[in-house]
Amino acid sequence: MPIRDSSCALPANRVGERRTVAPLLLCLPLLLLLLALLLRPLAHLLHQSLLLTDAPTAGITLHNYLEIAAVPRYRRALLWSLELSLAVAAGSTAICLAPAWLFTRYRFPGKRLMRGILTLPMTFSGMIVGFLMVIMLGRAGFVPQFLESLTGRPLLSGVGYQFPGLVLAYLYFEIPRATLTLESALAKLDSRLEQAARSLGAGHWQRFRLVVLPTIWPALLSTFAVTFSVSLGSFGVLLVLSIRRFTLLPLEIFTQYLAPPSDHGIAAAMSLTLLTIAFATGYGLRRLAGRGEIRHA
Repeated sequence: MPIRDSSCALPANRVGERRTVAPLLLCLPLLLLLLALLLRPLAHLLHQSLLLTDAPTAGITLHNYLEIAAVPRYRRALLWSLELSLAVAAGSTAICLAPAWLFTRYRFPGKRLMRGILTLPMTFSGMIVGFLMVIMLGRAGFVPQFLESLTGRPLLSGVGYQFPGLVLAYLYFEIPRATLTLESALAKLDSRLEQAARSLGAGHWQRFRLVVLPTIWPALLSTFAVTFSVSLGSFGVLLVLSIRRFTLLPLEIFTQYLAPPSDHGIAAAMSLTLLTIAFATGYGLRRLAGRGEIRHA
């Protein structure tokens, strides 16, 4: 009489459940830590954002959220934050694609050194990147002085204190994050697809447009989401550069919390607004990336 394997008798969904229990248990400490450090502060922020700082007993109100849209300074800070984050996310994703491709496809002398240099900005704080921008593109920075020695005019003097300088500083800050994310995705790209396209007579541009780009599209979306979210919450560079008539919402939050007269209610509303935008952007783009991965699986 044949002996029946008990594992084969389990329904397919039960087998899948058994396989997912162990990874969930391994993640339990991290999940508990995130719940403790995320839910309680978020609940406090939400409660604080619904109260008036100067009249906390007046009851629940959306006044602080409406202030973000009504006060021109706050509205401009939100729009500049979005504009800056979009520019930095698009720029870093585009310029880091080539070095990520180089690292995954070619061997060359100094490869590890070059990768180390590219990832070095990840160890810097926003304050250090701000000081580097002052040294390079300040009013008496290295670049203006060098250009003055060539042309007689201090070209690009003070650009570090303007919006293009701020975008450049944020790009420098996001380079390692974008490069590592793209390199990890490109390493999984099946080179046989390119070889098959080449054997069918496809040129470089055709292989990139028809084979490579659709395959790495999810990775590009994920990189854009990560760099956008990180840029949206950073303000150390702007704190050092002290650009006049320009502000970002994270800097407004810092000011409202610490600089008198403080307004914790509006600061909490700004914090939750930024958090909602970052979460919605990251979640939406990752869903799109997930659909792309399924199509190309």
